[in-house]
Amino acid sequence: MTTGVRAKLNAPHPAVDKTVPLRIWHCSHPRTASNVLAKQFRGHPQLAPKEYTFFNAFSYGPERPSRAVQEEKTPDAEQATYQNGFNELQRFLSEIEQEVSNMSEVLMGKTIFIKEHFYMLLDPDVAATRSPKQFSPNAQLRIPCPQVVDQSIADTALDGGILNRSNSALRTNPSVLPDSFMRTLAPIFQIRHPAIAIPSYYRAVHQAAGRIDLNSDDFARDTTFAWERIVFDWYCEHVYTQRKQTTRGHHSWPLVVDGDDLVNENERVISAICALANLDVKGVVMKWQPANEEIKAKQSDGVNIFLSTIQSSSGIIKTGIRAGSVSIEEEAKKWLEEFGPEVANKLKEVAEATLDDYKYLMQYRI
Repeated sequence: MTTGVRAKLNAPHPAVDKTVPLRIWHCSHPRTASNVLAKQFRGHPQLAPKEYTFFNAFSYGPERPSRAVQEEKTPDAEQATYQNGFNELQRFLSEIEQEVSNMSEVLMGKTIFIKEHFYMLLDPDVAATRSPKQFSPNAQLRIPCPQVVDQSIADTALDGGILNRSNSALRTNPSVLPDSFMRTLAPIFQIRHPAIAIPSYYRAVHQAAGRIDLNSDDFARDTTFAWERIVFDWYCEHVYTQRKQTTRGHHSWPLVVDGDDLVNENERVISAICALANLDVKGVVMKWQPANEEIKAKQSDGVNIFLSTIQSSSGIIKTGIRAGSVSIEEEAKKWLEEFGPEVANKLKEVAEATLDDYKYLMQYRI
């Protein structure tokens, strides 16, 4: 390995060395109030946001994990690969971090704030071999894992004139992205009780698409918190090795945020994030204008459905739900009235299947 590559692989971690620009990864999950957190930090003057870089690769590209989504094609769908998405993200990071390096102090520059739902980055082999119990055996079409190379390492990884990709593509983490990149991130995992998040996801998808197969592996994959638990443990084992020794009230990376904590105890949660990320809490957005019709017209119906609550609001809307206190049994009675027995029973099954994952992550929440 060349000296340049070794230096990059062993570079100080941004969350430890304050002279290195921090890369925050908002590891979000559908219907966990993640749009609230993103909204509050998107306008922060110290942050450079980048959201859903891999959405097209996940939804329409040739490496998409599901063949269910194939009717809707974007003009450049064949170019929507994970490698191209990763290259786009790397260019963004390089531009922002170059600006920071040209300044006298890091705090004058921008901290990176990346938002991605983790299941969109999930290694298909992990999905097939470490699936939650509600996945139907052998039902999911096995898709080869995309080969994504970290060009920031590969470009200098020359050994005798031959490109050495062993480190640029090395991957022990459960995503499709190489370890060399994943190790540079400071994650914020966002969760919410499955009895709140899952029916909300069902409503939104059903309204947006007009139909949804509750028995599909896609629905199981997109609603479980098993993947967040797996990648949280990977970070605790490989990057933030002291994390599980810290107790609540003593915050360290990776952070875990519950959506109901976020909206009901917003000041406390936001202050904790800002303190750890060295951000000025005064830069966090607390009030905003509801989205007007012009903005909504530029977005798809699906986007407007998923953003309906935040787009119609002008600030934080408290739910009054205490994090972790929800009863699946009690919520299922409401689903029975709203959706009927077939849907209600399936939602209950899926919520119960990932409840342990949610409780596991809850013990590490802010």
